[in-house]
Amino acid sequence: MRLNATPANYDRFLSVASVFWRNNLPATPGEDWIVVEAMHHQFRNVLRNLALANAIRRVRPARVLVLTGTDESWYETIWEDFNVEKVRRLGEAFAVTEVVDVHALVDQVAAAPDDRPPTFDLCGRTLTVGSAAAAEETDETAVRWSSIDPGVLDEIAYASACRLDLVPRLEGDRHDNPRLREQRPRSAAFAAVYEMLFRALKPIAFVTSHVDYDPWGLGTEAATRFEVPVVHVQSTGSLKAYTLFPEHRQGEATFRAELTRQIGAYFDRHVWGNRDIIRPAAELVAWRTRGNLGRPSWWRFGPNALCELTNLTEREQFRAYGMAKLGLDPALPVITVFNHAVSDALGTNREVFADLAEWFQETVAFAAAHPKANWLLLDHPNQDKYDSTGMFATLADSYGRAGHLTFMSSNDLSKNAMWSLTDLGITVRGSVSNELPAFGTPVIQAGWSEWSACGMSTVVPDADAYWKTLTRSIEALTRRETLISAEQVERARLWSWFYRSATDVSSLLVPHWDVMPEDTHLRTLEINMRAVESDADPLFTSVRRMWTRREPFLTRFDLTDSGSLTELLPAMRKGGANDAG
Repeated sequence: MRLNATPANYDRFLSVASVFWRNNLPATPGEDWIVVEAMHHQFRNVLRNLALANAIRRVRPARVLVLTGTDESWYETIWEDFNVEKVRRLGEAFAVTEVVDVHALVDQVAAAPDDRPPTFDLCGRTLTVGSAAAAEETDETAVRWSSIDPGVLDEIAYASACRLDLVPRLEGDRHDNPRLREQRPRSAAFAAVYEMLFRALKPIAFVTSHVDYDPWGLGTEAATRFEVPVVHVQSTGSLKAYTLFPEHRQGEATFRAELTRQIGAYFDRHVWGNRDIIRPAAELVAWRTRGNLGRPSWWRFGPNALCELTNLTEREQFRAYGMAKLGLDPALPVITVFNHAVSDALGTNREVFADLAEWFQETVAFAAAHPKANWLLLDHPNQDKYDSTGMFATLADSYGRAGHLTFMSSNDLSKNAMWSLTDLGITVRGSVSNELPAFGTPVIQAGWSEWSACGMSTVVPDADAYWKTLTRSIEALTRRETLISAEQVERARLWSWFYRSATDVSSLLVPHWDVMPEDTHLRTLEINMRAVESDADPLFTSVRRMWTRREPFLTRFDLTDSGSLTELLPAMRKGGANDAG
């Protein structure tokens, strides 16, 4: 965990937090366990995980095991700093039972000979890696000391290797790849350690800031196999979290895919079903969103994220200017393709193509062969943090001479220009697939996002459908036909309200993500812990509602009661939201 705060401020915060939690948790912890991940370098991620775990403890008393530490490989590639001792002290202040450097356990497991599985004294008992899993190994493909499916392990190891190397894919034979053979033992050791812990402790929850890659993804996978609820705390807004309860699983291959289905079903029933009540609030959020298209809006923040357009006339005026500046043919529609962070979270949800890079490469080739549209091909705003191969630049060199293709850095294109020029957006799982429809622009998704079952974009099931949908869309745009329905626009606006308001819990015990620098973050929380009457804090009420009702996310208020919604969302004057946004 990295913490850019002065030692004195951190000490003072820990002292206040220790008193607060000592007086706001059950007197006896009970026999249950909650496992909390504290392996991300962002202090605010760790703080949120611990606060949410303590809120669960108020519903169901439990002891807490915190897993921390970092691998050298992650430290070298991504982390700026990591201090295990700061995590230990934070854990003590939050009244956790035990803090364990899980990476140290993994080191021992990875180095142990096959005939001597290591034993650890943890959580008041002696635990042996693979004590039960070994009996389940039936063939030579089985993972050492774990009952995890070897194919699942390889998928997570593969995604981890790609992220660490900042590459969209590993070259050569995927099933006999040297880099995968290097990564696999580390992944297998993580799988064995998580299995040991979940078998022995039978925790009531796994609370984590991430659900991908070796340190987090294998914990999520083990929790899912052993029917432990997984609480995925988000790194944005005030406090957001998604939860997958085992009894609600429908057989999807991944955590994210399961959530996509559950979110869609909940959205249809309680948000779309109450649209007449919610509509005024959704219109207000849509209006505010024009000036707040920052993260998680395709990784944009600051002035470049501002959309100042207020009506269709302004959009057309700005569009004419943008078309001329970029040299686009004003007689042709504009299709914008949003490249992804191509090494990020591979294989974690349903996707049409083998990987994100293949999707972009194939789409560029398709665009080159279809000159009846202008194609605006944008890189990811943080491309350098996810791709060491220069794929985008290589494609630009190869195809850049085609007059109807324009490759450019997304950071050189304002939100005003992007929203004015785009007649059709193309993505796999990007946030533009809910943002563009909210302002009347259709989007095609070549894969699933958390919101893709909510009915605001066109989600294609396979590659054949993708190419056919693209072809039909070009033809329709050429005829100036509308590709988006009024219902899709309203669903997208309702999603914006749902994501940015209804499921974003404001709590005095969890400062907003944007409260910074970290000395200010700590000081804000210290003041709140000294002054707040904690019993009715939204952190506790929203977690209690989620946990007792087994809902897939935190909510600010009860969305299942239309009467309550009517009281909370009185009719208000529309703030001027419109199709141009």
